[in-house]
Amino acid sequence: MSVPRHDVDAPSERAVGQQRRKVLNLLQNATAAVDAQQVADALQIHITTARFHLATLEEQGVVRRGHTARAGRAGRPRVTYEVAPRLDYADIVALFATHLGGTPQEREQRAVRIGADLARRVRLARPRSEPTIADMVVATLNELGFQVRSVFNSFGEVTVQICTCPLAQVAASAPEVVRGIQQGLIQEVIDCNADAVGAKYQASVTPDPHGGSCEVGLVLRPER
Repeated sequence: MSVPRHDVDAPSERAVGQQRRKVLNLLQNATAAVDAQQVADALQIHITTARFHLATLEEQGVVRRGHTARAGRAGRPRVTYEVAPRLDYADIVALFATHLGGTPQEREQRAVRIGADLARRVRLARPRSEPTIADMVVATLNELGFQVRSVFNSFGEVTVQICTCPLAQVAASAPEVVRGIQQGLIQEVIDCNADAVGAKYQASVTPDPHGGSCEVGLVLRPER
């Protein structure tokens, strides 16, 4: 019998993630910087909600704030937002997905190796202080910008449900590449800390059949 270790209000968490992706998509497709009122009007949400999502995206470094003078009006310029010009690993994964070639199975196998190499290069795979395999994986996912919905322990096997991730756009067209990257990243972190958690675990990533293109289950099985 599975015993829930950590659980978040799944529908609410999922809705927040989906709404925030819509805000980001709006900014990405905009031809100029937009303000909170324009976001609220376009997505038919309350302006307070629009400001909340914009502030969160700004904290994450995804968008940047600017100011635009109000045409024909005195006073403070309006606060605007635009996508921050930066190259992050979502852009890199998108390029991998485009150029890897081969069958979906071959692309996923190559993506696993790429994810492992990426974990080493950015020092994600390093000795960590979390006391359990579940805590370590959740901390790693949070560090990468994933949102964890729940964690279950059952007879030594740990299942982590991810409701949203920063690779959602790539996952829509190349889910096998995203799964491979996720698995490679996590497996490398696990292998680096096998002694600390007292066992070797094998990570596998499977799509959530009831969720979206980037909602997956990460299963950690102890090696026998």
